Amino acid sequence: MKNILKKKDIILIIAVLLVAGIAFGAKTLFSEKGGEITITVDGKVYGTYSLDKDQTIDVDDHNTVVIKEGVAYMEDADCPDKLCIKQGKIDSNGEKIVCLPNKTIVEIKSDKESEEDVKVK
Repeated sequence: MKNILKKKDIILIIAVLLVAGIAFGAKTLFSEKGGEITITVDGKVYGTYSLDKDQTIDVDDHNTVVIKEGVAYMEDADCPDKLCIKQGKIDSNGEKIVCLPNKTIVEIKSDKESEEDVKVK
C-alpha cells in the first residue's frame, strides 16, 4: 500500500493545527475575565450579580442561573429546545447566554471600564 499522505500534506496539517493552537491560546490568555453578570428579561434588568459569590438565581420561574467558582451557566430552563443550557459556561467580558423563548439574557461585564466607556464620558 502506498503512502497516502505526502510530505506537503503533512506540512499543511501541522501548519493548520499550529495556527488553531495559537488562536485558542491567544483567546485564553488575553480574554478579560468578567467581574459580574447582568441578567435581563424582556429588555429590563432583572439583576446584577458578582462572579465572586457562588449562588443560584431563579429567574421568573423560567430559568435557573448558577454562579460557581467564577463562571456562570444556565442550569435549568423551561423552554422546549434548551439551547441556553447547551451554550455552556461563561466567564469572560462580553460573553452571553441567551434564552430566546423566555427573553432572558445573561451577560458578563468586567469590573474595569473599557476604552469605549472612557471615550464616551
